[in-house]
Amino acid sequence: MKFRWDKKYLYWGTTALVVLLIAVLFNFLLSINEAIRNAVVTFVKILLPIIIGFIIAFLVNPLMKWFETSVFSIFDKKAPDRKLLPKWKKDLYRVLAMILSYLAILVLIACFAIAVIPQISESIVNISILFPKYKENFMLWFDGLTHKYPEIYKYLGNYIKENEEIINNWTDTTLVPWLTTLASKSSVYLLAFFKALKDIIIGIIVSIYVLSKKELFKGQAKKIVYSVFNVKNGNIVIKNVRMASDKFSGFIIGKIVDSMIIGFLCFIGCSIIGIEYPVLLALIIGVTNIIPFFGPIIGAIPCLLLLLVINPIHALYFLIFVIILQQLDGNVIGPKILGSSTGISSFWVIFAITIFGGFWGIPGMIVGVPLMAVIYTLTQSALDITLRNKELSQDTNDYIYLDHIDTENKEFVEKELPSVIQQKKKELRAKEKQEKLDKKKEAKEAKESKTEDKEKSDKEVEEK
Repeated sequence: MKFRWDKKYLYWGTTALVVLLIAVLFNFLLSINEAIRNAVVTFVKILLPIIIGFIIAFLVNPLMKWFETSVFSIFDKKAPDRKLLPKWKKDLYRVLAMILSYLAILVLIACFAIAVIPQISESIVNISILFPKYKENFMLWFDGLTHKYPEIYKYLGNYIKENEEIINNWTDTTLVPWLTTLASKSSVYLLAFFKALKDIIIGIIVSIYVLSKKELFKGQAKKIVYSVFNVKNGNIVIKNVRMASDKFSGFIIGKIVDSMIIGFLCFIGCSIIGIEYPVLLALIIGVTNIIPFFGPIIGAIPCLLLLLVINPIHALYFLIFVIILQQLDGNVIGPKILGSSTGISSFWVIFAITIFGGFWGIPGMIVGVPLMAVIYTLTQSALDITLRNKELSQDTNDYIYLDHIDTENKEFVEKELPSVIQQKKKELRAKEKQEKLDKKKEAKEAKESKTEDKEKSDKEVEEK
């Protein structure tokens, strides 16, 4: 079939190529020119309060929307439909929703700071002070275990004895000083926080303005889109932006809530079991749980290493408890909160974490999954449009066992299963065997018939 140079596709292809070349050129300039890189970093630092403001607004918006649509609707049935409200009610409900949202978040942060931070600081100080004792108790426990089970000593004892000096040097010169420094420099970290507080305060002010005028900003953005694109493409752009917003907000906010629940359950479980430093362990498990897939592993490893030195039996209990907790999260809590916010398989989750984590580190692991979901959805939509234009099925299940598509009527011809092929071969062999038998039988009958005719002819000759 002859290729047709459609102007529309040529325009989009040229635009995509130009954008790609600009991105590659920009990245190349950043990598070779220190001045440009510094200028970009400075520009980002200047815009940091604005960026923080948009992030805060993005995270607070679902809570504010919940107050407006669910809580206020108890008193005013027209509250969810802002178009039907007079201006003074719109402003009143918006101000009340923002105040309640920020107060709720402030109360949660204050409770966390009052209840958790002092205990974490105390736990770090106690670990740094008692670590030599923990290490001594661990070596005594390990020696007793190797005497009771000599095969353990055979495999692990020699290695530990040979590297005991390295282990001692690492714990005495690296780990313990780091924990001590971490505990002693809490005031320095607090001072650094207050230095960054200026950007946070400006970001909160920006977020308040963005949330109060979010309908206006949406209208301006849509106006720009329809001024740049035609109506059809403008509808597609707005639809995809709305989809991306739903994916990101649903995943990130749901993951934060899910991680808070997992951290609280971890604290309750560790306290019931009697595991040391439950607040510190729960904080590590809860924070790392925000990272999809690999988060539980990343959080469990340092906790297990710490407990292995403090109390090996408790380390085993903690491992069993974390496995049960993650199964509960993966099969019950996570699906209930997140639902189908991403809509991608586990393979693409691992792919997104690996790729975006390699580019942007921990933040890339967090935002990589919803970003991959957006890319996956856009790609799927483009493929569906292409297949629809070719009058082909858009259901993936129709292509799983496909062998080929008939060129005339576009009928899907499925690939035959091995069992069916074997059965057909068996039937073909039986048929060929039967045909051979039939041919032999026919030849025999023809020979007998010929013999009878000859005998009959001889008899007639004799009679004559």
